[in-house]
Amino acid sequence: MDIDEPGQSSGNSLEKIDVENDLTNKFLSGEMSFAEYSSEWYSGDDEEETEDLNKLSDDDSRPTVQQVGKTGQRRRKFTRLSPVLLGLMGEANLRFVRGDKETAERMCHEIIKQIPTAPEPYQTLAQIYEHDAEKSLQFSLLAAHLSPSDANEWLRLAGISKLRNDVKQEMICYTQAIKAEPFNLSIHMERLDLLTALEEIKYPLNTLNVTRVKCYHKIVTCLPASEGETIMKYAKMAAKIYHNNNELERALAVLDVAYNKCSSLFTLEDTNMYLELLINQKQYQACLEVFVANVGVIIEAEIQTIKNASDEIEEQTNYLNCTIPNNLPIDLKSKLLICFIHLGAISLVQTLLSDFLTNDVEKAGDLYMDIEEAFSSVGYHELAMQLLEPLVKNTTFDLGAVWLKHAECLYNLGREDDAVESYYKVLKHAPQHPDARRKLYMILEKKGKIDEALNILQQDYNYVVSAKLLYEHCLELKKYNRTSKYLEVGEALLSKTFPRFRHQEELSIACKTKGGIDLIHEFRSMRGENPYHEDDLHFDEDETFKLSSQEEWDFFKELLSIAHDNKQYYTMQRLCFGAMMSKALTSNRLDIDFYCLQACLLSNDHHNALRFIRDFTHKYPSPCTWNLLNLVISLVDDTAHVKFLSRLFQKDYNIVRNLFLGNNFLTSGRYLVALKYFLEYHDQCREPLSSFLLGVTIMIMAAQRTVDKHHNLILQGLSYLTTYKQLRKCDQEAYYNIGRVYHMLSLNNLAIEYYEKALSCGPITECEQHGVIDLTKETAYNLYILYKDHSPEMARKYMFKYLVI
Repeated sequence: MDIDEPGQSSGNSLEKIDVENDLTNKFLSGEMSFAEYSSEWYSGDDEEETEDLNKLSDDDSRPTVQQVGKTGQRRRKFTRLSPVLLGLMGEANLRFVRGDKETAERMCHEIIKQIPTAPEPYQTLAQIYEHDAEKSLQFSLLAAHLSPSDANEWLRLAGISKLRNDVKQEMICYTQAIKAEPFNLSIHMERLDLLTALEEIKYPLNTLNVTRVKCYHKIVTCLPASEGETIMKYAKMAAKIYHNNNELERALAVLDVAYNKCSSLFTLEDTNMYLELLINQKQYQACLEVFVANVGVIIEAEIQTIKNASDEIEEQTNYLNCTIPNNLPIDLKSKLLICFIHLGAISLVQTLLSDFLTNDVEKAGDLYMDIEEAFSSVGYHELAMQLLEPLVKNTTFDLGAVWLKHAECLYNLGREDDAVESYYKVLKHAPQHPDARRKLYMILEKKGKIDEALNILQQDYNYVVSAKLLYEHCLELKKYNRTSKYLEVGEALLSKTFPRFRHQEELSIACKTKGGIDLIHEFRSMRGENPYHEDDLHFDEDETFKLSSQEEWDFFKELLSIAHDNKQYYTMQRLCFGAMMSKALTSNRLDIDFYCLQACLLSNDHHNALRFIRDFTHKYPSPCTWNLLNLVISLVDDTAHVKFLSRLFQKDYNIVRNLFLGNNFLTSGRYLVALKYFLEYHDQCREPLSSFLLGVTIMIMAAQRTVDKHHNLILQGLSYLTTYKQLRKCDQEAYYNIGRVYHMLSLNNLAIEYYEKALSCGPITECEQHGVIDLTKETAYNLYILYKDHSPEMARKYMFKYLVI
């Protein structure tokens, strides 16, 4: 039958039985090791049992078996066989003794099939499989786990596990043996010896659920008060480790246990550490009890009943007097003062403070600071100032931390002018101190000294900087419309996630990856370079401040807009290139790439502009993209883009290809090839542009000395220009371009005729963004050029009529 825990519902019991059965079957089938199986029951058990064992009786006598069962075991039920199965189990044992192992094994398996969590069949199976060490150990481990604890059995299994070099299993066996006999020090020592051996071979202890400090803590909680010296030894060792790991609550817990068991063995040094931990956890009343019980302090107090703000009756302790032994160390005196301060006994504190202030500041300066912090934390800044004044006057304590306390105390007292002076002293000792800069800024801004206040927020980039203070500096600069400085500080802030590139190879990596700053660092390491740029800012690694993805994106766009408005195009380019590597902005990569293209065009970095427009033409083919591509190609000096243009339209043929290649060959001087592509385009798309390009190309060829039949070429060119005029249906533009052709051919009379026609026409068009688009001034200027040598009066006429601003 099953014995349930008190208060446990039957539904929970059935659910737990199913879990146990499932785990046992998995272990038997080899799906999990015993370490994994036991971890389902005992993960974190050392910590859990520490809390239970803290509640054990402090008597010198050992606890009863019942007590050990309640505290030393994880509270789980043990399965008992029914009378029928108990009889079957007896029969199986009898068959085993008689040598009928097969029948005995079948009987055991039948019992396991019905109740998998009963220990008896596994004990018998372990004996049956003595010839098979692996199976025998497996059944023995299950039997030990499922039966009431037997420390000797667990120790035997630990020895077997040691021979098999199964460290995890051995450690589990020692842990279970300690649960069976928690007051047996020798088992604790064996477990510690195993830990020591593992540390010597540098075994990864983080894979185990046991650490040295847990073992020490377990010894302290398990041993009776009669083992006081051992308890104190391991309590101090555990407290030291906890303190070094900043686990102050655990350090206090282990000393609490030791104090409750053997407070008489606490030395002044031990008491000092215990009191320090109690104060850290704000247990001031408990501190006073320690002072009275262990240090010899006598405290007189009275208890009053008062009504609180909610009209409820509560008790309040008034401390009237305190007698301190003459030989009490000064550090304990300071802790006593701190306790009284936090408990509100200010009248008593003022009496004791006079005596404390007679101590030499050189020797007791740190204790002065502790008491001052206590006063400041409860709002008694006048009393805190009594401790700070001697400190700031002493050269030994001419430190930034002391001056910061002094400045804050003055500020809280309303002495802002004096506080400013003290804050400047802080910055003298610690120039990058963010809190001092914030407070000083607040005071100076309040006084209307805006420029001085903003300068205070400026950090020195040669030292470690605070990202949070940089952000606050940006907000204040924005508030006072200091856009130029705002851009500078904002770029410094974004440099935390925006890298600076050293080579074109790094930019190539950035263009191919998203948020790949780690790849950049690896690339630099491969080149034997420092992964970080020499001008990179060093941010405070302990600071947790971080812009969210949306905040960083909005901030980036705002800085980009400011840089554009101020025509700082190289700054725009740096920001855009850095944004490509920001992990927070990976979702905005498309927009960033387009910003990079714009920044490259504005800063005349046409080579990198071509890099970005290439990607756009592959991903987003459209007339707008092709116009941008044409713009970039026209600005690039080299001809490396020719092969790219051929590949671009190779798979998906587009007639626009002829225009791109024709323009490319036209600008490179290969006129016949350009003419071929323009003719192909003109055959499929009879547009004014194709006619115009054909006319211009032929006219340029006609102007070459190496070409025969100039007259035929000129006639062909003029024919295409006439077609262009008919298709364009814009008289001013058409007349102007035909006039330019005649002007180039030195047919000045015809050029003047067409220029005059262009002047008599209206403007080309009007646009809301660009206004009136008109060629009148260009036409008049060309007429001025034609007339100035032979007819200055006519030239002057056109100049005064059309060209005077």
